Order: sequence, then C-alpha cells, then structure tokens
Amino acid sequence: MVNVTKSNFLEQLRDLLLHLPTSSFVSIDEEMTGISLPGSRNSRPNKVELPSERYTKLLKEVPERYAILQVGVALFHKNPKYKDPAKGSDSGGGGSPSRARASSSAAEEEQRLLANGGDSDVMEHAFMHREGALNQDELEDLTEREEENEADRLNEEEPSQPEFTSRIYNFYIFPSARSDRELTLNPSTIKFLMENNMDFNKVFEEGIPFTTVKNAEVLKERYFRKHNDEAKKNGDKTPTKKDKVMLTSTNDIAFVARVMANLREWIDSDDSNLQNVINGQEGTSLVLPPCNAFLRRCLYETIEAEYSGLLLERADLSPNAGPTARNQIRVIRLTPEERKRRENRLKVEEWEKLLQGNLGFTTVFQAISDVCNGRVLTKERIEGFLDGSFPSPSVPLDEGCNGRQIPLIVHNGLMDLMFLLTHCHDPSLPSNFEETKMRIRHYFPSIFDTKVMSTEYSDAQIKGGSTALGDLFDTLKVVDASENFLFPTISNQENGGSEGQAHEAAWDAYMTGSVFNALGKRILEGKNVLNLDLTFNSLLNESSDSLLRDYLGMNMIYMHMSLYTIDLESTSGPAGLHDPLSSGLSIDTTFHVSGITTSVSTRDIIQALMAGSEGESDDILRELKYDIIWVDDSSFFVGTRREEGVALDDWSTLKLIVMHVRNKLHDGLGNVEILSLEQYFKKKNVTKGAGTGGIAKSLVSLATAPFQLLKRAMSASEQEPASKKRRLN
Repeated sequence: MVNVTKSNFLEQLRDLLLHLPTSSFVSIDEEMTGISLPGSRNSRPNKVELPSERYTKLLKEVPERYAILQVGVALFHKNPKYKDPAKGSDSGGGGSPSRARASSSAAEEEQRLLANGGDSDVMEHAFMHREGALNQDELEDLTEREEENEADRLNEEEPSQPEFTSRIYNFYIFPSARSDRELTLNPSTIKFLMENNMDFNKVFEEGIPFTTVKNAEVLKERYFRKHNDEAKKNGDKTPTKKDKVMLTSTNDIAFVARVMANLREWIDSDDSNLQNVINGQEGTSLVLPPCNAFLRRCLYETIEAEYSGLLLERADLSPNAGPTARNQIRVIRLTPEERKRRENRLKVEEWEKLLQGNLGFTTVFQAISDVCNGRVLTKERIEGFLDGSFPSPSVPLDEGCNGRQIPLIVHNGLMDLMFLLTHCHDPSLPSNFEETKMRIRHYFPSIFDTKVMSTEYSDAQIKGGSTALGDLFDTLKVVDASENFLFPTISNQENGGSEGQAHEAAWDAYMTGSVFNALGKRILEGKNVLNLDLTFNSLLNESSDSLLRDYLGMNMIYMHMSLYTIDLESTSGPAGLHDPLSSGLSIDTTFHVSGITTSVSTRDIIQALMAGSEGESDDILRELKYDIIWVDDSSFFVGTRREEGVALDDWSTLKLIVMHVRNKLHDGLGNVEILSLEQYFKKKNVTKGAGTGGIAKSLVSLATAPFQLLKRAMSASEQEPASKKRRLN
C-alpha cells in the first residue's frame, strides 16, 4: 500500500495506469468530511420511504455539501502462480473435487513407483485400487497411505498461493486554491477520523487536486491547441501591438547601452560553448544586471529586435536563482538541437504541472471509468499520455479498440459513488434519483456491492453475522481458512509490509476487494457449480451479465436502513417505484404491523411467529423463515421467506401464509394492526398526498400494482379450484 500525494502523484499515476488494464477487478473506498446532514444523525431514517424520497430528503445534499479526503483504489490481478484446488482431473466430468484429487493422487503414485522401480506389492495395490478390486479395509488403508504421501509431496512443493494479488493506492485529495468548492467539516466525522489516525496535515498540505471531467477536457484541449500551433512550433513570435518603450532619462539610456555592449561581447566570446559543456546546461546563458520593470521591458524589446535567435526568460526561473533574480533577465543561446530539446522539456514540464496541479485525481477517476467501460489502455498510449503526447491514456473509440469491462467493487457504496460524481462530474447531483443512477452507470456499468452480496446472496452463516466491512473481512478470514482460501497479497506494500487499519481508505478498498473474492467463491460453492468448471475468475471474465446478476447481484446497491435495494439497471417508471425490496423479501408476503407496546422485542415477535411450528402439518409453514425490520418503537415490517420452487401465483399458498402470519401475530402480540403492503402504501399516500390530485393517485396505483395478486389471494377463496384449496389446521 502506498500513500499518494502531490509529491509522488506522477510516479504513482504511472504505476496505476500501467497495472490498471490487466486487473481482474477494481475496488474503491473513500473517507469524507461528513456523511450525514446536520440533525439527521439524531433521527432514525424512515425505512419505508421510497429510495427517491430518501435521496431527495437525506442523500443528495450530503456529497454536495461535504468533500472527499481520501480515496482508496485497489487493483486485483490474477496470480499466475495460483493453482485452483477445486480443479479435477484432466479427463473432465462432473466428479467432486475430492474424488478428482484422489484419482489424480493414485495415478501420480503409480508413476512415482514406476519411475523409482518401487515395491511390486504396493504397485499391485495401486493398480488394483484404480480397477476397484480391493475390499473396503484394503481400500481405506491404501487411501490413507496415498493421502499421507500426497501431503508429504505437497509440503515439499511451493506454499499455496492466493488466487489474486493486489496493488493498493491511498490518494489524499484536496481542492486546489482556484477551486470554487468549499470545505465543510462535520465535527463528529472529523473526530472519528482523528481517532482512526487520519493525517490532516497531509490532506491540507499535500492533497491532490481534482476537477470535473468536462473542465479537464477544456484544460487539455487548451494545452494541445497551444503546442500544436505551427507558429509556436517553429519558434515564431506574434508581433506585439504595444508601442515600444522610449527612453528619455540619460541614466536609463546609458544603462541599456552598457548591458547591450556586454551582451555583444558575450555573444562574440569563444568560451561560451566551453562553459556550456562544463555546466551541463541547455545552451549557454547570461544573466543581465538587475533593473526595474520599465528597463526590463526595454531590454526585452531591444534584444528581440537585434538578436531574434536568443531566448529570454525571467532569471528567477532558474533553480539556483539569487535574491535579486526576480528583477533580472536570463539570455539563452541554443543550437537548433538544444532548442528542440528545450522545447520538449518545457512542454513535458507544463503538462506535468497541469496533471499535478489541475487535473489531479480526475485523471485516476477517468482512467478507472475507461477500463470499466471496456476502453483499451496500451503501454504506448500511457507513456504518450504521461509525456503530453496524447490527451488520454486510452485508445480512442474511433480506432475500433474494445476490451473487457472491468467491474468496480464497493461496500455499501452508494454514497461513495455519489461523492465521486460531485467531485469529478458536476458539483450538483440531478434532482431525479433515476438520473443519478444512470449517471453512475455511465461511468461504471458493472458494479458489485459486497454489502448486498453478504446480506442477500450469501449463506446463512454470513447473513447471520455482522456484515460491516471489517467484521466481514475478519469472519471470512476465519471461516474460509479450512478451505485453504488465501486473501490476496499486496504487491506495492510500504512500511515493511505491515497491514493497514480500518477506516483508512486504501485498506478498506483492499478489504472490499478481498471480501468480494471470498464471498464470490463461497456463493459459487453453495450453488454447486464448481464441478462445472465455473470458477470465480471465469464467472467474472466469461459469464453473461444475467448470470453475474443472479449469482452476485451485479448493479444492486445497498441502501442503509431501508426496505429497498437500489437497482442501477432500473430505468422505467416514476422514480424510486421500481427498486426491489431488500433482504430477499417478497412483496406478496410482507406486512406492516403497528400498535405494539414498546416492550416488544424482535425475539418476542419471532417467538410469536414460530410458536407451534414443529407441529404444523404443512411443510411450507413449518419451514417458513422471517425477517423483522423495525420502523419505529411501535411498528415493524415482517417478511416471510419460502422455499425455492413455490410458485408466486399459487393463490392457496399465499392465502395460507397470510392467514398464518396474521393468526400468529394476533395470538402472540394481541390486538395489533396488520396491513398488507398494498394497504400500507395506500394509507401512507392518502395521508401524505391529500389534495394533490391525480399525480398522487397514479403513483399509489403504480406502487401497489404488484399487490393485486395478494388481494386476490385474500379474497378469492370461493373462486379457487378445488385442487388449489388448502386449510390451516
């Protein structure tokens, strides 16, 4: 992990650009000056409000108001030394990994015995083992010996390698002095960052600037237009329209005459070229005596008129300038070759100053966006970009180069993505949440949120624990140790290879990518697809978007304390009404319960729902699982999970679940109000939208359209076919 500031930005930018195109995935994390609006930390978010409502009331203004201090970027590359333990024998087939390893072990044991002229009895047993001619005891004995031999052999080989390696960059960023962006600090956030060792001196003194992508394009266009001007290229100068200085003072006339005489003597001297060789400078130079601005202007005009081949510059531009240099002129004489070298050097220095002092982190943002969109970065383009020959490190789209779209990984990353937009796209976010989602996808079309993966796509062990990033990282380190899973190594580690700490952006980015790797493998194993040669790496690089979405939740973003998960791919309908319910909840079997006493806990609710479940005659009711989502101290949502394969259009099943939940809650909690989601949304919007006319009514209609099925389930028992009827005993 390397800290990146203005002093080493160009060096680390080059390193990142060269390694970015070959990465398998990229993860990011940020530390900001604030993450919530004043006063909002003391009130609970309304878990029921639509994402568009939450965005307008609580989210949009946060990244517009506060600033990023650190951006962690982690690149993850496939490790060439990695050997997948789940790969079976070369013969293919669908056998289990353990059987494949046993078969391979037996074959290797035969080859070893043959090569060493081994014991004939052992060889016979090995052959018989493969032919299936051993009894059970002999088979177990031989298998045990093979495993011991295999373990000894593996111990002599290279140690296990992780599937991926990583390179981690910790960018400190801070607005430039010319930026219009103000820096607002939230006291509680700053206190938290100080407790976690944020180096604010490094932020304020050495922070890398940033700008919008649009402004960056303007600055680059201005630079290339200047240096592509043929008049500039040939050393021509545009004649000045200012009137020439006229000297009237005798002293001024005498001063200019003395300076010009000394200049002619220097030009005619034979040792000027020798002096240049000794000093190793670019051409030869002469520093004129100090004088006021009026006389310096006169000298500029006189020398340019008499010696147009000489270059003039301020003497204080030299690294060894003295105290009076700001009032002096340096005259430089160059050969044609020296002039060309100097022009190239000054061009590169100007470009590097632009990169370091103006474009800054926006260059990193744009490069990551380019690879996420499949743009190709070549070494030639990268080197040309860094020396000012190309405006971008990526190959232009009109040249027909299209590469693999590299996914971006975040953890609970909605706010991180919106902060990037306000820093690198536009300081103001769109008023419409759907437009913001589309803008995120414009820059990053394939995003995975490890918070969503852990809460909605993982196994019960992961879902049942803490899904905070640090806790998730530690949990996976422990539970996957027995599976020989190794977290990625860090290739550009500083500080003697020590680990970072939580809430340092770069380390959090590394943990995010590592968790993505570990969760992805666990999810695949849970779906029993490893035997079909679908590894985590092949899933990322060779699978369809639909498979990535089904298995890993591509483009699904977590929304904190909400009933909803953000779907970045949703584009139709009024804002916010088409993001799905979170945590795998079904709209058909989720209910709002109110009127409970404040003493009721989650445990009380679960006990009420589970009471007598072992005695249920119906398998569906016996195996139901419940999610409790609190709205406030007196109301909550309860969602039911069912086994896969239960059809949503099975009216009798829906009615069975509805009656079961209502009866259990009334029995366990008393006279509480239980509303279907349709009833809840209607009540909520009628109360909220009284007098708003047709718009509110149409929104309610669209929002509750999916719940018509539930309504039929509760009221259509008389029309149900006999074969569909079920009873709750």
